[in-house]
This record gives sequence, C-alpha cells and structure tokens, in this order.
Amino acid sequence: MGIHRVKLYLTLITALLITCITASCAGRQDSGTVTDDKKIRAAVIDTGFSEKAIPSGNIAGGKNYVEGSMGTDDTYGHGTAVASIILENAPDTELVALVSSVYEHGRLKQVDADTFAGIIIDAVDVYGCDVINISAGFAADVESVRLAVEYAAQKGVVVVASAGNDYVENPDVKYYPAAYDDVIAVGSMNESRTAISDFSQRGEWVDVYECGENITVRTLSGDSREVSGTSYAAAGVTSKVCRILEENSGLTVDKVLEIIDFREISEKVFIIGLLYKEVIVWDFLITLERLYRMQDRLLRRRARTLLIQRSSIRQ
Repeated sequence: MGIHRVKLYLTLITALLITCITASCAGRQDSGTVTDDKKIRAAVIDTGFSEKAIPSGNIAGGKNYVEGSMGTDDTYGHGTAVASIILENAPDTELVALVSSVYEHGRLKQVDADTFAGIIIDAVDVYGCDVINISAGFAADVESVRLAVEYAAQKGVVVVASAGNDYVENPDVKYYPAAYDDVIAVGSMNESRTAISDFSQRGEWVDVYECGENITVRTLSGDSREVSGTSYAAAGVTSKVCRILEENSGLTVDKVLEIIDFREISEKVFIIGLLYKEVIVWDFLITLERLYRMQDRLLRRRARTLLIQRSSIRQ
C-alpha cells in the first residue's frame, strides 16, 4: 500500500473521529423528543393529496387554507407527488394535507405570507406533526414566517424545505423558509449524485443535496411519471427524517439534523475506501465542512433558546 494512500486513510479516519466527537460532545439543550406511542406524523404544506394515489390510511386529516369549501383534494398534482415520495421510503408515516395552493381557472392561487406562517403553527399546535415538509418559498425574509419556523423548532418539530429551482435565472436568490437556520434547506443533485442540478439553488445556506432529477412519483389518477425539482429532493429528505425518528425513539431534533449529515459522511468514507476517487474525496470534504456549519447553526439556535427561556423567567 502506497504512502499516499495510507495518509489518505489516516486523514479520513481522523476526520470521522473528530466528527463523532463533535456530534456527541456538543452538549445542547433538548429541543424536543419523539415518543414511541404514536406513528410519525408529517405535514405536507402544498396542494393537497389525491386519494386515488395516496392511501387513505396514511392521511391524517388536513385543511384547505386557500378555499375552505374545496377540501384537501389535490387540484394540481404537486402535493400528491411529494406525498408519494415520502411514503415510498417511510410507508408508515401519517401525512397531513395542509393546502397552501390550489389550481383554479388555469393558474395557481396561493396564500399570503402571514397565512403561510399560520399554517406552520397549525401543523404544530393543531395537527401535532413531528415533521413539516415545505415546497413553497418567498424571495425575502418575512418576519411572520421566520417566527413561525422558530416556534416549530422550539416545539421540537423538524422543518424541511426546498431550496428553489431558479439558479439559472436568479443564482443569488435565497428562498425562505429554506434559508432560515431552523430549517433543513434541500437542493437537488443529479441521478448519479456527482453534481448539483443545473436548476437548483446552492450556497452556504443549503444544508443537504438529495437526488431531485427523474424521480418517479404518483399522479392525481394514481399512475406514475418522472419529475425533477428541489421539491422532490426535499420530499426525499423528509422521508429520511421520518425514518430516523421511527428508528430512534426519544431522539432530539438537533440529533436528527446531525444524523442526516453523519450518515452521508459514513457512506462516503466507505466508498472512498473502495474506490479511492479524487472526486469522491472532495465530495466527502464538502460534506464534512457542511456538518461543521450545521454544528455552528445548532449552537446558535441553542443560544437563542436560552435567551428566550431567561426572558420568560424574568417575566
């Protein structure tokens, strides 16, 4: 075995050990746990579900915030597609259809930012969700949405949001709520997982890249088709979050965020050991750097939580 390969292995093993120590020793306050007396429940803030495609046994109610009289039946197909991805990998998940957009008279009608914030809060307080999946976004920081996301995080709810598909035309745009610290922002990568999708937003604010190209989903009629976009990448991450919560009763939200990146790193270390490809080594280092950024973000959230608690005590 060459000296360079030995050095590479030693470097990767050291990096992995540092990651383990950082993840386990970063003492932080418990920001919410998941109990084992109920199924994991995920809110899908989208266009609703088609019962021809999504089993009724997986649907745990919902509400239409655009047109209450219309119910939660999907009129566009996007919410159904997202839900089908989540159930493909986490089939026991209960899904709540929180409709923020409806297809009407040839166009999508969407709720305003304040109503959107209210949907996030309802997902927590009314529907008791453990996870919230969001495909929509605003091109500016909206206070009501930011506060709603912070509230969900304080209650121990994991929020996953797509980063956006406008990189070609608007490469510098950040979409919210994905860009908030308390949200797992998901970008898209290609099928071979070797590059970020051309359409996907990217940057230091994007936490995870998941395959979002040529994803098989269910349509309104229950048939299958292939789609691409960060919404579908985010749904894939949401399914991973649901599985992590299923497998780890009592897991804190902070730990869920750590596990997502740590599993990626572990997989890359294994692949590197087999293939020894420079591109994979580079991908591993990028993933490791992202984990450290996530650690920093979680520490900032802990500091903010402590400030809120101290303020409450004073009052």
